[in-house]
Amino acid sequence: MSRRAVILDVDTGHDDAVAIMMAGRDPAIELVGITVTAGNQTLPKTLRNTLNVCTALSIDTPVYAGMHGPVLAELETAPLIHGESGLDGPVFASVPRRAELGYAPVFIAETVMSRPARTVTLVATGPLSNIAMALRLEPALASRVGELVWMGGSAGRGNVTPSAEFNAYTDPEAASIIFSSGIPVVMIGLDVTTSVTLTGERLSALSRIPGPASEIFAASMERYRAACLRVIGESPAMHDPCCVAYVSAPGIFALARARVDVELQGRHTRGRTVVDFAAAGGRGHNAAVAVKVDAERFWAMLEAGLRRY
Repeated sequence: MSRRAVILDVDTGHDDAVAIMMAGRDPAIELVGITVTAGNQTLPKTLRNTLNVCTALSIDTPVYAGMHGPVLAELETAPLIHGESGLDGPVFASVPRRAELGYAPVFIAETVMSRPARTVTLVATGPLSNIAMALRLEPALASRVGELVWMGGSAGRGNVTPSAEFNAYTDPEAASIIFSSGIPVVMIGLDVTTSVTLTGERLSALSRIPGPASEIFAASMERYRAACLRVIGESPAMHDPCCVAYVSAPGIFALARARVDVELQGRHTRGRTVVDFAAAGGRGHNAAVAVKVDAERFWAMLEAGLRRY
């Protein structure tokens, strides 16, 4: 089976950590690099979280630090959900290895441009700051990326404001750059990720799996679940792992073509992904938007990912 070459772009909080676990040993994925941006927490914290997870799980993929914040706006992090560290809960015993010396947007651009066209998939589970900057550095990137799979946006309600999902809200200018670029985008938004929520019963069952990945998962998800129940009154969704599941097994998601634009000016709607499935006005579709997920197959994939460590 041929593997998809993937660069995983993260702002490592609780669900990003699960995405890294799933991608690290998925037989369908060649994980050629992990790039890190600010988002759930500041860059020094999201980078350390990423390196901690990779070190603990012996994931040898090179890790690159990238953007310290959005391309234009001030950074707004999510400590109420992900904690002061960005990954509160797990205790990492060893000092993590160092990040590579390169700059994440440069690594993205050079890797995509050095490989045959349309053979590298970008998977972004945070704000799109790194990828937008890579596109600014190398505009030809738009014609070379195979697919950009992004956990972000929503065709309906938001989760950080009534209109906007967190990753889109944190750097809407970056998202607008991407949706206007011509890069083939698959948007895995709240419309599907909120249908894979981690109940107490499922957390208990997954926590009994032997191995280091399950141990990190249990400690992380206990804190994540408690925060979500306290702050939003709901069990946590497995937002970011959905992107890895899509890359590995696209058939578990139903997609619909749409025109997606990002609101940049609205006082109450900044960061809203305006999803028009009819592409009215003749502007054409620019994305595929996930509208349904086979939740049971997703959970089976997550469980299999934990058992690989």
